[in-house]
Amino acid sequence: MTRLLVALVLALALTRPGSGQDAPASTHWYRGNLHAHTINSDGDSPPYDVMAWYKRNGYQFLAITDHNTFTDPAPLDTNPADAFLLLGGEEVTNRMTVHVNAIGISRVIAAQSGSTRTELLQASIDAVRAQGGVPLINHPNFGWAFTATEMLPLKRAALLEIASGHPLVNHQGDGKVPSTERMWDQLLSAGLRVFAVAVDDVHNLREEFTNERPNPGRGWVVARAAALTRDRILAALDGGDFYASTGVTLKDIQVAADSLTLDIDPGTSPGSPPHFRAFFIGQDGRALTVSDDNPARYRFVGNEGYVRARVEDSNGLKAWTQPVFVKVNRDR
Repeated sequence: MTRLLVALVLALALTRPGSGQDAPASTHWYRGNLHAHTINSDGDSPPYDVMAWYKRNGYQFLAITDHNTFTDPAPLDTNPADAFLLLGGEEVTNRMTVHVNAIGISRVIAAQSGSTRTELLQASIDAVRAQGGVPLINHPNFGWAFTATEMLPLKRAALLEIASGHPLVNHQGDGKVPSTERMWDQLLSAGLRVFAVAVDDVHNLREEFTNERPNPGRGWVVARAAALTRDRILAALDGGDFYASTGVTLKDIQVAADSLTLDIDPGTSPGSPPHFRAFFIGQDGRALTVSDDNPARYRFVGNEGYVRARVEDSNGLKAWTQPVFVKVNRDR
């Protein structure tokens, strides 16, 4: 008799108490931005001012990622009781518009060498990993720099930027070059384990906030960890225990042996509250089902390859969960 076995290989499995898995009861959700610039490269504000904006606006962690410039957290993040974590960071910026953020590093990484975009990406990833950091591949469609083809050979990649507050990075593609979310599905379907992030790529805090300027507060990640420490946050990012968002908040993500469940925070908007729809997506970007329920639940069949979700609200804001890898084992 054939038995369906769902193998959940999501690193750190996105689990919570009551999901059928044993997740620590003391884990919490922490909101952070992984892409930010200051006057030390091409931003308009000092590092302390950038950090202060995020502290004031409901974030718990931040990586300042200036181009080929390391920002040391020690002189800036000096209050251990403020429930805020500044991670060492840098945007390793190479020729051919190959940019990789180094999250959680402790010293500067030089621009890397390579004759192809794949070589430059891999060299940057290796340099980040050598310091115990988490590499984030930035905006593939900025300058139409590279696609999934150049990323498929990569080893030890961790994160891929699929949404950004920067107005010039072309995340939606152009109809010929795919969107970066579509690239993510191409990588996952080919067996590359990489997790998706949304970021600000903030450059401008001064003057008026407009859609034409890369201002803060437009894209972030929310990581689940037992404590707000460098090691715990990096582990959550590297293991995919987080979701990405441009405005939708998830109260919880539960992975059980037979299902993926999303508990969506409806918010407190008076008068005309938003409605939510969850799209469950499988291998090759295949649409599995759509749910208007809250919580939204997908029950595994076994032929999905992986299951991820994108939650959209009626104002166009989104959240993305990380893939749960599913396979069928035939046990006779």
